[in-house]
Amino acid sequence: MKECVWKIAVSEDCYVGLTFQAFEIERHDNCAYDYLEVRDGTSENSPLIGRFCGYDKPEDITSTSNTLWMKFVSDGTVNKAGFAANFFKEEDECAKPERGGCEQRCLNTLGSYQCSCEPGYELGPDKRTCEAACGGLLTKLNGTITTPGWPKEYPPNKHCVWQVVAPTQYRISMKFEFFELEGNEVCKYDYVEIWSGLSSEPKLHGKFCGAEVPDVITSQFNNMRIEFKSDNTVSKKGFKAHFFSGISILMLHVYITDFKDGLA
Repeated sequence: MKECVWKIAVSEDCYVGLTFQAFEIERHDNCAYDYLEVRDGTSENSPLIGRFCGYDKPEDITSTSNTLWMKFVSDGTVNKAGFAANFFKEEDECAKPERGGCEQRCLNTLGSYQCSCEPGYELGPDKRTCEAACGGLLTKLNGTITTPGWPKEYPPNKHCVWQVVAPTQYRISMKFEFFELEGNEVCKYDYVEIWSGLSSEPKLHGKFCGAEVPDVITSQFNNMRIEFKSDNTVSKKGFKAHFFSGISILMLHVYITDFKDGLA
């Protein structure tokens, strides 16, 4: 039987990082025989981070203070290769004055940091600034679609794709409440395209830009694709549109006919 205890301490303004290179300890569902115990503090009474055994390497560990307590126990029966781990001093990158350069949220990682964004936003190409998120799969019968950043001007170099999907017998209608994009009849710069169908042969209803509000558009199928693109120059307020789904007159006629045939 063997028992080993390690107490790791670093500078008071830092944390302890722990990474595992190899891990092979006798397996048990409750780690009752051989195990490695890691605690967040200076003693066996400190908060438990985890008790580990088996062959899967534990995830990287970071203490919440400047100390980490570890204990390895083997029961003297089954022996395995054990474990190899590295520990190091971890600084709080997000607490620095520049906050890691993150615009909204900063998350410490072992030896580094990463930026994240508030709900409704996504990381920009530089992985530090945040942009309004856009696009996605919409399966509700009705809802609203707006350009990113609405009601403010949409950002440059955005490409957003919304896919609206309704039940098979339904058709989707799109009505614009507000519309203002850069461009004229050519729609060379900023534009929105509306398609029926998500397959390889969709039908284009129109490519729209400028300040003229498009007419109501109704899909030919039970799905609709809305694609918005902006270039890297002029930005406008964008658009706000409502979509709603309902049974088409044609499909309703088919169902009524089938129902009557079934009664005959």
